[in-house]
Amino acid sequence: MSMPTNKAPGKDKVSMCIIKDCLPVILGPLTDIINASLTSSAFPQSWKEVEVIPLIKEGDHELPSNNHPLSLLIVVSKICEKVVSCQFTTFLFHNECLTSHQSGNRRYHSSETLNVLVDDIILEAMDQKSVTALILLDLSKAFDSVHHPTLLNKLRHIGAFPEVLKWFESYLTGRSQFVRIGTSVSSSLNITHGVPQGAILSPLLFSIYVNELPLAPRHSSLNSYVDDSKMFLSFRVNDATDTKEYLQEDLSRVAKCCSELHLLINPKKTKYLLIGTRQQLQNLPTDMCLNFLGETIRPVPSAKDLGLIRDTNMSYDCHITELVSSCMSKLSQINRVSKYFDKETISLLVSALVMNKLLYCSSAWSNTSAKNINKLQLVQNFACRIVTNSKKFDHISQKLQELNWLTVKEHILFRDTVLMYKCINNLAPPYLCNKFSKRSNIHECNTRKRELLQIPIYNTTTGQRTFHYRGVKLWNDLDNNTKQMPSLRSFKNKLKKDMLDRLYS
Repeated sequence: MSMPTNKAPGKDKVSMCIIKDCLPVILGPLTDIINASLTSSAFPQSWKEVEVIPLIKEGDHELPSNNHPLSLLIVVSKICEKVVSCQFTTFLFHNECLTSHQSGNRRYHSSETLNVLVDDIILEAMDQKSVTALILLDLSKAFDSVHHPTLLNKLRHIGAFPEVLKWFESYLTGRSQFVRIGTSVSSSLNITHGVPQGAILSPLLFSIYVNELPLAPRHSSLNSYVDDSKMFLSFRVNDATDTKEYLQEDLSRVAKCCSELHLLINPKKTKYLLIGTRQQLQNLPTDMCLNFLGETIRPVPSAKDLGLIRDTNMSYDCHITELVSSCMSKLSQINRVSKYFDKETISLLVSALVMNKLLYCSSAWSNTSAKNINKLQLVQNFACRIVTNSKKFDHISQKLQELNWLTVKEHILFRDTVLMYKCINNLAPPYLCNKFSKRSNIHECNTRKRELLQIPIYNTTTGQRTFHYRGVKLWNDLDNNTKQMPSLRSFKNKLKKDMLDRLYS
């Protein structure tokens, strides 16, 4: 059963570990219960009461707005949701029901692939001497605001059968929840709106709910990752005044669409960036502010977007600075307790808490400066010293080799090359796969390089920072044996072995 065991149980306190341990005994009855739910189009009432705990986001935890409500659902209900999610996702995929502008809860899609797409659009605009206006929309309590009749209408519109609609209606209605803070428990209240936070089906249902949102802007493009949406429009400096009007119009259209969906955009938390070269930004009019829902939205120098901190020049300096600070803080905490654990445990801690964060969405920011890469290398060096119990002035290369670790620079190239393998073999979203084409698809000349990818032409080094350009160069430089690996796993293994051999030979 491909379900994580580290999730908190619901009100019955039966965890996924217990379910998996008992599976040989309970598999038959559990299967019968889930099948009965599906055939009768009824979601069991005892699964509908949700325990909610607050998770602090930022600021004062006493303020409700600073807390994120997390729904703890009964584990067996999540197994049923998983079954429905797999079947319904297959239906949506084969019938192409979801917009290509939604990257959440879709096969081969991720926050990284969406970040790569947006980065390439912005860098290509800069290469064409254009500025990009990027607006990061903030939906207040998005999952909690879903209007059940509207959602059911949308499910009907995409072709869900009556029995399926009846099951979803049963799943959504008749729910109740209570809040637990420590040992204190509130009384139970009925839920009339929303999909439960933490439920397996919730991201999919929300994606269906806002499926038409990308159609709202008339001039701009809008892309989403579940409830995180961004609107962007590239323009010449001379067209700045007209562009400001276009952005105002598109924001109004998006706000109207959200209002019809009973969703509320928070203008105070909506971020607005103007991204371009320093020279282009200096030539913009001084007043590029936007009026939105009674608030004035001013351009900011940087803003967080799907785990990355974007800045006005696409340098990622702010992102790397904050990333280094956060990782160093975690490493210092691990270092203080490292003497109490063995090497294997410390290595797991460092990998889970630091290295995964260090390389998050690296294919989006891997075009940053060598100075920033060196900062990240210092983080990895510190991590290596903690795992190997080395001293400050011990030579680090030997220790990295001992752990079979690639350097940060090489690891970034490794991740970029893996993403290229996915693009070439249709294991990535179409909006990335369709960027790449072989020379043989462009001309019929029988040259020895006809199977290489066509290198995109850019006017400046800014354009050459795109993943499109970097990916083509990486792929064309690979040997044919590596390119022809039959599976992603075998490709990763061979690529890493070759890179380690080159690095430490």
